[in-house]
Amino acid sequence: MKKILSVTLGAVLSLTMLAGCNDGSEQNENNTDPTISGVKASATVMAGEEFDALAGVTAYDEEDGDLTANITVEALGLTFIDGKTTPTVASEYVGYEIIYTVTDSDDATATEYCTLYVKQAAAQLENVFTSDFTTITPNDNDRHNWTFVNNGAEAAVTLKQGAYVIDVTDLKGVNEDQLMLTRSFADLGAGDYEFVIWASSSVATKINMNALVEGDYVGGDKYNKEVDTAVKAISHKFTLTQDNATVLFRICLGGNERPDEFSFAIEKIAIYKTTGMERQTDLYNKERFDDLAGFVISNCGDGSAVTAEYDAAESAAKINVTSYNTGGGVWSVSAKLPLAGASVEREKKYGYEIVLKAANAHIETSEFIVAPLDNAEVAGRAFNTCVIGAGETTVRGTFTAEFNSETPAIHFQIGKHGSDTMTSNVILVKSVRFYKIEGDKKVDCVAQDKFVLFGKGSSNAENVKYPYNLYNGSDDGVNVPGIGTAYIENGKLVYKIHEGSTVGGQNKLVIGYWENPINLPADAYYVVRFKIKSSAAIGLDVCLHDMDCGDNWDDGLLYRRAHWQNDAVQIGTTETTVEFSTDIVYKASKCELILEFGSSELSACGGDVTIEISEIFIGVRRIAD
Repeated sequence: MKKILSVTLGAVLSLTMLAGCNDGSEQNENNTDPTISGVKASATVMAGEEFDALAGVTAYDEEDGDLTANITVEALGLTFIDGKTTPTVASEYVGYEIIYTVTDSDDATATEYCTLYVKQAAAQLENVFTSDFTTITPNDNDRHNWTFVNNGAEAAVTLKQGAYVIDVTDLKGVNEDQLMLTRSFADLGAGDYEFVIWASSSVATKINMNALVEGDYVGGDKYNKEVDTAVKAISHKFTLTQDNATVLFRICLGGNERPDEFSFAIEKIAIYKTTGMERQTDLYNKERFDDLAGFVISNCGDGSAVTAEYDAAESAAKINVTSYNTGGGVWSVSAKLPLAGASVEREKKYGYEIVLKAANAHIETSEFIVAPLDNAEVAGRAFNTCVIGAGETTVRGTFTAEFNSETPAIHFQIGKHGSDTMTSNVILVKSVRFYKIEGDKKVDCVAQDKFVLFGKGSSNAENVKYPYNLYNGSDDGVNVPGIGTAYIENGKLVYKIHEGSTVGGQNKLVIGYWENPINLPADAYYVVRFKIKSSAAIGLDVCLHDMDCGDNWDDGLLYRRAHWQNDAVQIGTTETTVEFSTDIVYKASKCELILEFGSSELSACGGDVTIEISEIFIGVRRIAD
């Protein structure tokens, strides 16, 4: 009985409610509610800093369209004008709740919420780091154990402007063993080595470079290496056949063909070792010729005459030059050998070995080019040059391909130079081998000595007054672009770039590094200011980076302004003040301020570019607890 009464009462109530609602003002059953997009769950500003609550926020309704202009914002304790508010009272733990509302024409409403935390900043900018460009006195350790040997010349050595400088005022005819720099390296293992210096001379001169084991030359003595006023890499390659060797490296300035007075500056010395294994896979191998094998002979019609035939007695392709060109040039007479069955792939490594026999000697060099058969002018073709002597000569070369070709050929450019007195010649091509090189061979830097008086490897490596360091692409290898040095002079930090790269990371000055970082506190804004100028108009990339950021470098970026973002700092001969501040940083940071100069502008300068920095300031505005 109670159950029946309950059901009856429920039905009556339902009918009464339906009757009350049916007053003609009900919402459209087909109306879609509006939406609000772009509202952040939380945001943080400093007290006294304007906050734009509508930045990036939009509203949309299916029937009414864009309702962004109808959004209202409100929060207890805050006043908004056009969606903007400037809180003056800190609320960094509870925060202000901002309510976003929008209503469509059918009275349907959407609501979103954001919690705004307001931090209180210190009134004063606190100095964390100020540059120190006072003169640095060289330490004996900054010579990195290189010993100056002088037996008779009037000469002295100093470390200045980031280089090891030998000032010769009178050579006095001493030989190469009487004026030199030397250093021994112990426990070097068997392998292929390259001894490289980056040097210049106030007057063009020539030097010798060598390496000795127990008094014997290894890989010969490299005589008369030319050095001029532009800094460049000069190298000596050799092979050690034994392990645990002590090698004496020498840079010799005495001897013939040197001026009596000059200043010789070394900015960097490096020793590289090649290790690992490589295998050679033959792609074309003619150990002897049974015919002309497709040789194509040509000349430029400038008086030269050349034919080809097969020489059965020598099992060789014979190139008969009955008359040479009169104008000179190795390009005048050409023989092309198609490497049948072989192909060349870009970025892969290849090698070749050619055995030749000539009736007469060429005074000047000939050229051997690996390129497509139908296009000897292809970009990136591989060149080799050699002197063809009377008798048998073996030409060897390796290269990394910069082109693709299904029809590669070796182009023998065997005309004569104008100084050559030959009138005819017979050149036999006895064998040709062309192969692909694969394996895990790699190059390691055994030692690298710079002569900068601050930064890694210097006696000031951990001196907090001088947390300055530099990196150039050539630090990674002799063939990588980017050469420069740094020093302090006249109260300024100077970075002298001798070779600019188009890549930003290959000409780089750094303030702070792992061994000597700029330590910045937690819960603060960072403010950075520096004054800079350059001898040429170039772009400058800037970033402040927390090195303690884990494996992902970008995670440590606190600020970046870069040319690849079309936002480079433009500098030139007039001093420019660069200043920026970061967002709030909530953890303590071990920072580096990185100034990158590599760009197409810098590379196009063609000569030395000098950067001068007269001030560096890093400060913080702490957030109150």
